Amino acid sequence: MLTRCYLRHQYKLRISIRWLNTSSSDKSITFVPSSTPYSDKYYQPVITEGSLGFSKLIIPKDFRANNQELTPDDTFQDKQLELQEIVNSFNSPIDVSIGYGSGILPQDGYDKTSSMTTTPTNQQLDFIHIVPNTQEFHKQNLVQNPKHYSFKHLSFINFIQGTGIYFNPFVLINNTLVKYGIISTKSALLDLCEWNSLYFAGRLQKPVNIIKDEDLRIKFLNQYNLKNAMTISIILLQQPQFTELELYQQITKLSYLGDFRMKIGGENPNKVKNIVNKQFTHFKKLYEPILQFFIHNNYLIILDNDPINRTFKKNLNTNNKIKLISTLPLQFRKQLYQQYYDKSIKDIAKDKQLAKHITKVISRTIQISSIKQAIRGVFTAGIVKSVKYAWAKQVKFWQAKAKV
Repeated sequence: MLTRCYLRHQYKLRISIRWLNTSSSDKSITFVPSSTPYSDKYYQPVITEGSLGFSKLIIPKDFRANNQELTPDDTFQDKQLELQEIVNSFNSPIDVSIGYGSGILPQDGYDKTSSMTTTPTNQQLDFIHIVPNTQEFHKQNLVQNPKHYSFKHLSFINFIQGTGIYFNPFVLINNTLVKYGIISTKSALLDLCEWNSLYFAGRLQKPVNIIKDEDLRIKFLNQYNLKNAMTISIILLQQPQFTELELYQQITKLSYLGDFRMKIGGENPNKVKNIVNKQFTHFKKLYEPILQFFIHNNYLIILDNDPINRTFKKNLNTNNKIKLISTLPLQFRKQLYQQYYDKSIKDIAKDKQLAKHITKVISRTIQISSIKQAIRGVFTAGIVKSVKYAWAKQVKFWQAKAKV
């Protein structure tokens, strides 16, 4: 009990300090100006070499990414502490833990009280734990939480884990229904900088709740991930002028392109709108430093500086497109260039079919990773839990279709 009270006191103290770093005149301000301005120069090693450039990355000593943190409200502290206690219940080492999904952040179509609720509900809370060594995590976690696993053989678990995410769904932790995924720090960083699967990177292109944060490289490389998501989205938007809301909807669509669950009814067809409508202020905060980069470099021109929903005009002449395309994630960039064979980057930037080819590469990447993850899920969750999870998704799909 003493430990719990101490943790609560320490957490509230940290939140109070964080509040002091924001505007003292209006604590409803969404944006935190102390995030380090985005610049491609920080990421040149991974732009050029991909994951081989990790060792050459230099994170600025004053680097901050407050844009990736949720803005506290009156109920945030207690709810966040409950989530921290779930994460801290694991004896296995965890570098970073993020909460995501409708149980953590609000979405249209869900009961308002279900997101980060303080009482037990049927709403499952989704986590991804980024760990230094997946084998060591599972070895310790099998001892502590054997009931979380459908299979108890460590060698089989490690085989299924591979370089992806190993999920344990429908487990009770602190009287709360939880699904948690495990991914190695190496695999997480690889996806953020190369987009080799877009399964992890795609989740972080939308607002998430960073509950534990002990490896700054995740936030650092996610800034690069966010910049690339905005680059692709601006290219894909067909209209020359668009609102901030439309931009975030396009960004959210990226992680569902090619996802086979959207085609077979395994996901809510209104999911993109449900996410952006309810999380619009979180999107504004998350992407503000990235937007400033695009505005400062004249890739975007502000037409209407409405503080709630700005309107932009894209300024993607050939030279600007070349600059943006040449800094996209290495693995993604290679696949895009393969669509053009012997074409120069100038030819690619001028191609009227560029958006089509970009969509094709993203869709193929996500389709492969989503199918692999679904197969992995059958083994990690077991048949009963897999059927239960699929049924829950199907019910959401039917409910959404009925509202149309």
